[in-house]
Amino acid sequence: MSSALRLVLRILAAVGVLAGGALHLRIWDEDYREIPDGAVPGLWVVQDGFPVNAGLSLLLAIGVLVFARRPIVWLAALMLQLGSIIALVLSREASIFGWKEPDWSSDAKTVLLVEVATSAVLVLLLALDFLHSEKRTAVTGSVSGGGW
Repeated sequence: MSSALRLVLRILAAVGVLAGGALHLRIWDEDYREIPDGAVPGLWVVQDGFPVNAGLSLLLAIGVLVFARRPIVWLAALMLQLGSIIALVLSREASIFGWKEPDWSSDAKTVLLVEVATSAVLVLLLALDFLHSEKRTAVTGSVSGGGW
């Protein structure tokens, strides 16, 4: 994979991861922060989970940019996105640790869109890197300067 394409995909991924975290932090601040403890079953999921998601998103967005040749960081960012998507869907279709949302608000739809798009970019980045490392291995017999 060309270094220019890798850089563009890493920037897109980092922006997406950071946007997902920023959305979680805004939603927490506007909707969940002031709800009294114990007022709603499973409230800790959003009162604790949303700020944690925001913090991890910041760290992973920085990691995606700084660690250009470390796909394990990209994989960690993908796992955060997928975990967040699963929690979002579960909170609307069933419940997650007692937390249940009644509907798909515009905020929930925005978070889902951002996280699905970011996941797609991260999968593309990982796939292209893997294909490139396989090609390099076939030509040289070893992987150098990248890969896992």
